[in-house]
Amino acid sequence: MAYGQPQGSYMYVMTLSDGRGEGTVSGTYTPPSGASRFDAYEAIRQHAIRAYPSLQSGTVVFFCLEPNTL
Repeated sequence: MAYGQPQGSYMYVMTLSDGRGEGTVSGTYTPPSGASRFDAYEAIRQHAIRAYPSLQSGTVVFFCLEPNTL
């Protein structure tokens, strides 16, 4: 995909765990033009931490990011 072109919508699932508990978030994400997979990962990780503040130092044990198409 060329830099600067719209990338479309992606479906994600991310699970964080700290050994005492875990939390999973899922949804859709539309990255800004030029964003990388790592940029998406970081944005989704921050979303997960906002949803589960106690897991701020948790480890990502599952991450899936796929085009949101059938």
